Amino acid sequence: MSSLSEQLAKVASNNATVALDRKRRQKLHSASLIYNPKTAATQDYDLIFDNAVKALDELIQIDPKFEVFKRSLFSETSVSIDRNVQTKDEIKALDNAINGYLLLASSKWHLTPTIQATEWLVRRFQIHICNTEMLLLSTINYYQTPVFKRILNIVKLPPLFNPLSNFVRSEKAPSNLTMIKLFNDMDFLKLFANYLNKCIKQKVTYTNQLLFTTCCFINLIAFNSTNDEKLNQLVPILLEISAKLLGSNSVDCQIAAHTILVVFATALPLQKQIILAATETMLSNLQDEKAKRSALVTICKLFQTLRGHGNVDQLTNKLFQIFDSKFDLEYLINFLTKKDVPPCDKFFTAYMRAIARYDHSKLASLVKLLKNIKLEKYEVRLIITDLIHLSEILEDKTQLTELFEYFVSVNEKLVLNCLKSLNLTAELFEIRLTTSLFSNNEETEDIIKDIESQKVIGLTTSVPTFKEFLDKNAEFINTKNTSMLAESDETFNKLLSLFIEAVGKNYTSNAFLNAFLTTLETRITFLLRIVISPAAPIALRLIALSDISKGLNNIDKDSNVFTMVPCLLCALSDVSKNVRTNVRALLSQIANRPFTKHYFLNNKIYGDNLTIPMLSPKDGESWLTRFLNEYMVENYDISHLVIPKKDQDIFLLFWANQALNIPLPYPKTILLSYLNKYSSSAAIYSTLFEDFISNYISTRSQWEMKCKANKTSFVEFETELVYLISPKEKNQFIIDFALSALNSEYESLATLVSARIINIFNTLKTSLQLQILQNIIDASAESDANYDSVATLQSLPLSADLFVAILSQNKINADSAVTDISKRRRRRSSTSKAALQKEEISQIAEIHLRKLTIILETLDKLKMKSTESLLSTLFSVLSDLETLDQDGGLPVLYAQETLTSCMLNTIESLKETGCVSLRTIRADILVSAIRNSPSPQVQNKLLLVVGALASLNSETVLHSVMPIFTFMGAHSIRQDDEFTTQVVERTIMTVVPALLENNTANKQDEIEFLLMSFTTAFQHVPKHRRVKLYSTLAKALGSYQSIGPFLFLVTQQYSSLIESFKLGEARTIIDFVKSFLNNFDVLEQLTGLQVYLNLVKTLLSASKNADEKEALTSHAIFTNGVLNLTTSELSILVQHSFDFIGKVIEEGDSDHYTLNGSFKLRVYSALLDERNEESFSNAVKEKFGVVLETILTFINEAGSLFKSSGSQSDEGTSTPERASENKKEIKDILFTLLGNVLNMLPIDDFITAVLPLLTKSGNEDIKYHLGLVIGSKFELESLESSSIAGEVISVLLERIPAEKNSVNVIQVLLNTLAALITKFGSRLESSLLTSVLSLVTGELKSDQIEVAISSLTVITSCIQILGVKSIAFYPKIVGPAVNIFKRFEEDKEHFLRKQLQLSILLLFAAMIKSIPTFLLSNISDVFHVIFFADEIEAATRLSVISLVVEYINLKEVLKVLNKCWVSSISLTTDSIAVSLFLSALESTVEEIDKKSATSQSPIFFKLLLSLFEYRSISKFDNNTVSRIEASVHQIANMYVLKMNDKVFRPLFVILINWAFDGEDVTNKEISEIERLTAFFKFFNKLQENLKGIITSYFTYLLEPTNGLLKRFISKDIVDINLRRLVLKSLTSAFKYDRNEYWKSTSRFELISITLVDQLSNIEDVIGKYLVKAIGSLAANNNGVEEHNQIMNKLLISHMKATCSSSEKLWAVRSIKLVYSKVGESWLILLPQLVPIIAELLEDDDEEVEQEVRTGLVKVVENVLGEPFDRYLD
Repeated sequence: MSSLSEQLAKVASNNATVALDRKRRQKLHSASLIYNPKTAATQDYDLIFDNAVKALDELIQIDPKFEVFKRSLFSETSVSIDRNVQTKDEIKALDNAINGYLLLASSKWHLTPTIQATEWLVRRFQIHICNTEMLLLSTINYYQTPVFKRILNIVKLPPLFNPLSNFVRSEKAPSNLTMIKLFNDMDFLKLFANYLNKCIKQKVTYTNQLLFTTCCFINLIAFNSTNDEKLNQLVPILLEISAKLLGSNSVDCQIAAHTILVVFATALPLQKQIILAATETMLSNLQDEKAKRSALVTICKLFQTLRGHGNVDQLTNKLFQIFDSKFDLEYLINFLTKKDVPPCDKFFTAYMRAIARYDHSKLASLVKLLKNIKLEKYEVRLIITDLIHLSEILEDKTQLTELFEYFVSVNEKLVLNCLKSLNLTAELFEIRLTTSLFSNNEETEDIIKDIESQKVIGLTTSVPTFKEFLDKNAEFINTKNTSMLAESDETFNKLLSLFIEAVGKNYTSNAFLNAFLTTLETRITFLLRIVISPAAPIALRLIALSDISKGLNNIDKDSNVFTMVPCLLCALSDVSKNVRTNVRALLSQIANRPFTKHYFLNNKIYGDNLTIPMLSPKDGESWLTRFLNEYMVENYDISHLVIPKKDQDIFLLFWANQALNIPLPYPKTILLSYLNKYSSSAAIYSTLFEDFISNYISTRSQWEMKCKANKTSFVEFETELVYLISPKEKNQFIIDFALSALNSEYESLATLVSARIINIFNTLKTSLQLQILQNIIDASAESDANYDSVATLQSLPLSADLFVAILSQNKINADSAVTDISKRRRRRSSTSKAALQKEEISQIAEIHLRKLTIILETLDKLKMKSTESLLSTLFSVLSDLETLDQDGGLPVLYAQETLTSCMLNTIESLKETGCVSLRTIRADILVSAIRNSPSPQVQNKLLLVVGALASLNSETVLHSVMPIFTFMGAHSIRQDDEFTTQVVERTIMTVVPALLENNTANKQDEIEFLLMSFTTAFQHVPKHRRVKLYSTLAKALGSYQSIGPFLFLVTQQYSSLIESFKLGEARTIIDFVKSFLNNFDVLEQLTGLQVYLNLVKTLLSASKNADEKEALTSHAIFTNGVLNLTTSELSILVQHSFDFIGKVIEEGDSDHYTLNGSFKLRVYSALLDERNEESFSNAVKEKFGVVLETILTFINEAGSLFKSSGSQSDEGTSTPERASENKKEIKDILFTLLGNVLNMLPIDDFITAVLPLLTKSGNEDIKYHLGLVIGSKFELESLESSSIAGEVISVLLERIPAEKNSVNVIQVLLNTLAALITKFGSRLESSLLTSVLSLVTGELKSDQIEVAISSLTVITSCIQILGVKSIAFYPKIVGPAVNIFKRFEEDKEHFLRKQLQLSILLLFAAMIKSIPTFLLSNISDVFHVIFFADEIEAATRLSVISLVVEYINLKEVLKVLNKCWVSSISLTTDSIAVSLFLSALESTVEEIDKKSATSQSPIFFKLLLSLFEYRSISKFDNNTVSRIEASVHQIANMYVLKMNDKVFRPLFVILINWAFDGEDVTNKEISEIERLTAFFKFFNKLQENLKGIITSYFTYLLEPTNGLLKRFISKDIVDINLRRLVLKSLTSAFKYDRNEYWKSTSRFELISITLVDQLSNIEDVIGKYLVKAIGSLAANNNGVEEHNQIMNKLLISHMKATCSSSEKLWAVRSIKLVYSKVGESWLILLPQLVPIIAELLEDDDEEVEQEVRTGLVKVVENVLGEPFDRYLD
């Protein structure tokens, strides 16, 4: 920017709020956050100030900090402050106050008082202009709210906020992408960082602001994620912002900084120094607990981004100390145990390495950290290496023991590799830590020789002398003569540690042993314990073995050292082969000693005064010899060698005593494992362990501590102990131990015992099994067991007898209550109910219920071989459950469901085993349970049990079956679920056949009873489940016997619904029955139909005969009150019955898609399929005949179906008229039913059945309906049935003359005849059709219009087939048809008028298509019929017109149309007739060829003039006439396009003469204005279509039009519409002139003067048309300067002061349009115009002045390219 520009910008900025002129001041004052500009402009400062002060008071109540602004920005004096006259210091102070207010108000822009208070600052101090940046920064986080849009609408955007410019004064709010663009500008980012810093300093940050800031920074980072250069530019800014946020005491600020740092470090990995500095900053101000977790997560994620060497180096001491002061280890462990912990291995690796370096007191707690975090392998290696180095300098190395034990348990190989890399062996490291760590190491042969003290204790540590070592540890010297095997773990472990330390310092083992253990016995037992101690390193075990070998030489030869063998035997289980080899050598050394009776330490080796039974010396010697001979060092498992088969009992007892008395857990475990592996039964020695096992649970914690102290697996120890529970166990103390263990609080022990019980359960006695079972059940029901008791129970191999026994132990009712069949089921006792209400009893009952549930769940899962006694017991349980439910109100539903599953499984199992009789089962228990259960699921399952019992032994349930079916009908079938449906169906299929089989005498009554039960609930059965349910029922009952009664019962419901006007539900029943019948074959359906009709007949007969009625009362199907209906009620039922069955067998469209085929299709298949047996087809025909005969019987007896109304007293009023009406309705329905039945037959059988009835029947109704049936039957037949159709036609030709006396019959026969000819005519003989024509043309003379209509239909069908062959009948057809039409043309009320007109129209349509040439002579009559068949839809008549245009010569059509218009159409008041005429004319013009159009042009234009004159004679309203004229113009334009210029010009002249001079006017009443209007409307349309082609035609119009314009000026003619049309015509002529027609001076001068002079009196409503015309003329003559001058002069003449205001206004608008179109060519004329413009600018009329100022002047300025003012000056 240049220096001048900068100065100007500065001046503009300083004067932004200075408004010198009134409009600018008004605009500045109207800027408002609340009001629209118009309202704001009218407000004064006092009003605004008062509102603002009130709002500020509200803000002060919310935040007292706003109080300070009441003395400055909102003080009384602020009203008079004008910042434009303030000094710099005053302005600076004002800005500071405003900025302070905006900072404080930033968090409250969602509150109305904030907006109202800020309104004062906008209006008085113009902060939207002077403090824009702060205003926008303080509100930018509200960018999607309406208040921010209001701010954007009034502010002057600074350059840095340019991305928001698109949303100024816009309805849209800025988007997220806009914010990203805004923050992507580094200058804006710095500005925002500065603003945020101010907020932090002033402590005015808030959650939404920080959330917005965080989101914007995250979006910014994501937006630039692929642009490393940009991200590097962001580093200093984002780090600075983060540092400021972290420095704040606000938790939200700190969390925002955490989020920004994490996201940024993820996108751009930061240097380690930056991360360390950020971590230090983060921790230094971390105080609030809420921010601690966020900080820790952030630190972890930052460290996780580190890459390369040194990324997990230990933390600096300073950082570690700060971190340690903020987070203790307990917090970190809790943090790591949470589920949503992010990856944090790198930080915690660095942290743990820092602990190893700076804070050794926390080493012991590191294991907890390690167990809760997943580290990379290299990270673990670094930690291990650090700890190994630490072990050299750490004084108390026990702190590292637990750590290395953990590392070895996780990855022993890694620890060994780390040691190897540091040139250390595993044995040396074990010695350094004075404990055993590693599982096995074979490189220990020369370990004693290779031990170097420096490697063990470290290079920096000096080795003290042995005397110093002894003095230091003198307190641990043992001088007692006791066995170290029985010594406490603490004493031994300390001595062991000292021994390892002595070895590590390269002292001799002999020196240590002699110094610390003063007696031989103590030394030997100490060394023995080392050998069998897992805590001792392998190297030390080898040393111990060596020392024992030496020590044996010091033991008296008379002492038998076999007492040491059990310990050494345990040592043979060592993982080290070297150890096992040395042990074998030691055993060989013992074997070479004498075996005397004096055993070494026999009475105190396992404890003082504890004598152990030993083997005889001979047995001991032979055992050891044999063992050494068979033992191989490589053999790890030696259990088979320990106890020889010879004298095994002796050895079992010996080793059992050793296992019992040895005080150490590790050898005890090994010895127990040898015993358990060898012996499958512990009966021989198990009593030895009675005290130990009985007291074990109480001493278990001590043994667990012992195992831990001796580094022995407690799980293995306890496992071997539990295996003392042996198969076929008989000892009660063992069982008691097992049960105590199961009930103990120790989960691991209980789990081990439960697994052992599962394994041996099958071998135990039944009494013990029941004891264990009851214990497990009690534990499951009464308490929360510490093992999975239910899974244990379900895993046991239980038998049916066991279940019977355990269920018997857990029941309420006595056996006799269930098993005694002679007794009835117990009644509900009020005593038992009262007892169960007591809290104590109730709790026992609940526990009892839980026990039952657990047992039943187990039984349900096991699916074992069942017995009858088990089933009987289950029924007893069902009784118990009902007691608990009914009397105790307990939730038994789940138990009942489980029980029913068990019952079903049991019954199924009994079926498989061939059981056929159940003597002890009571089905009444089931019935009671079904009735009393509130659960549909339980009811369903119990019904399944009923079905299953019935299929197993039907006699069991037959005496209770009726209550069951009653219940199913009332409840089960109403359930809408698949399971219930399946249950009911299954019950029906199993129980019903058994029921019927056992009651053959009353089988039909049983069937009817069951149908009644189920049908009563029909409406409650879910609709989509009805078909399957009732189909299953019908099949189970026998379809031949049940379908008819079922339909009879359903019909009664259908009738009731119809009478209740529930038509939708009635339709549903019809659909149901159709689908129901589809599940049966055709013979079953016909039989059902026959039975149904017989039932109706029986009902009708009983209504007239009291004896029959009495006899029917014993039939179940008539017990529902149907026999007691009154005559009127019965007639309604019968009517609906026939209607019902008719609709059922009627075939609809939906039946075509039925999966099983419709009834009709079934009949067809039965009669036509050749694969069917003849007997089946004959049976179908026979049954069909019976049905047909029954229906005809009903029809013939229709009048006497009911008693006469006087013979029976009806409850309602039944008049004879009503009864007659009912009979007629029933008869009609019966005929419909007859038709539907007949329609079921194939066509051959149908005709065979129908034609004799048609010929012989004397009943007109039957004939009438048969005629209808024949017609409908042939509708769906194929053309192959044409021969049969011919036979029918022949019969109809015979019958029509014979039925002269019956109009209805003859009409229906003619209609049927027409239908047959229409469908099969192409395949019928011509002679037959000629015969038909001969007959029916005579019927056209009939007085009965119905017969005439039907005859016309037949004739139409014949003509369509015969075509020209029917010409002989032309005179007999056309003339009579036209006469019939005219006869009824005026008779508007005749009810068949529409049908007649339609039939005649169709007749003519057929003739047009078939014999168009012959019809030409009567085409006028045809058009008359088309135009005046007012009952027929216009679309139909239009289609006939299309046929006329398509098939008839169009020249003739045009002539006829002209005649029709003159003779009838122009005179009619029927608008549709006129419309049809115009459509016919349009179609004709559209289709006529050019040659014919040219030849017929005189006729057309004659017709056109008549149409133009129609307005003067028409009785329609103006709009209708206008629409007619518009259609005429369109047709005329279409016709003109088909003519050439030579033909059209003279015709056009005729039109002009007609319009202007009145030549050839046929209607003398038409006025000149009407003629001119009609002409110019037509001419304008012609101009729109032909454009420049017709411009030259204006030559014929020029003078007349000029004269007409003059008459407008002189007001000789005053018609606005005509004047508008003329102006539009001129405009089009000027506009479409392509041949410079109007540039001719003569034409221009002629038309320009009269056209411009129209300005003198032009009407305002059409002034714009005159302006367009003048503008178009000027544009047309643009290049002719002379013409421009003429027009300019003419226009100026109408702009003078003497002219009227309207004249001047339209003249100004005209010249404005001229300059806007051709201004450059008119610039030369501008000097003439300037004085006029100047004069008009001072015009008295404001409208003229405004038009000149804002219109003409602006246009001229646009053309000039400079202000117009200089011309005025």
